[in-house]
Amino acid sequence: MASEQTRRRFLGACLAIAGVGWSSDAARAVTVQRATALAEVDHLIWGVSDLAAGIAQLERLTGVRPSVGGRHPGRGTRNGILSLGSRQYIEVLAPDPQQPEVETARMAVLKGLAAPRLLTWCAVAGDADAMARRIHAAWQVVREIRDGSRQRPDGVTLRWRNVYIDGHDDVVVPYAIAWAEGTPHPSGDAPVGGSLRALRLEHPMPDRSNALLAAMGLAPRVEPGWRAQLIATLDTPRGEVVLR
Repeated sequence: MASEQTRRRFLGACLAIAGVGWSSDAARAVTVQRATALAEVDHLIWGVSDLAAGIAQLERLTGVRPSVGGRHPGRGTRNGILSLGSRQYIEVLAPDPQQPEVETARMAVLKGLAAPRLLTWCAVAGDADAMARRIHAAWQVVREIRDGSRQRPDGVTLRWRNVYIDGHDDVVVPYAIAWAEGTPHPSGDAPVGGSLRALRLEHPMPDRSNALLAAMGLAPRVEPGWRAQLIATLDTPRGEVVLR
């Protein structure tokens, strides 16, 4: 019987031979797919129970302090913003003490967090109505198209439209955003805390989630995992940072 060392050398040689002629094209295709998937991420939603504490923790991790974003009227939340470069950012989302009367499922999750967590992600919609048509054409359901806005501390009002596909409440299935014409993207004037290197989506039963992503026309795909979760890998001034 061949030794373990011999077996490994044999397998290595087989893999090297098998890779000749296709490896460069395959690697290029994978690289393009990953780049496309990352480009479709508008922002990550990092949920915290207290905004000041969440901002401080993200600063400890990345070396850059997120700016205070603003309040979401009627939704009971407020946020902080850490830019990840051109038109991408992390939204630090927390309950707003000035809106104590708002009680939603999202608010219950935020208030119950013992530690910060990636709650979900938001995809680039482009044209919200066009995305809705794609979803309908794929025999899926658009649960809602909702207009949103918030005012920054400097008085500038940001406006957008969100597209929610039926089933988006699953962590790995995003909602999508189309920023209103003339609205500055939040990443544009926020402190830059690095860049998004990778975003992994995991779910015990990924097929349904992948069907929803395909219906939205999005490139990311969900991998099998023991629970639904997002794993974001960032390049930051303090090196690699992984958020879950």
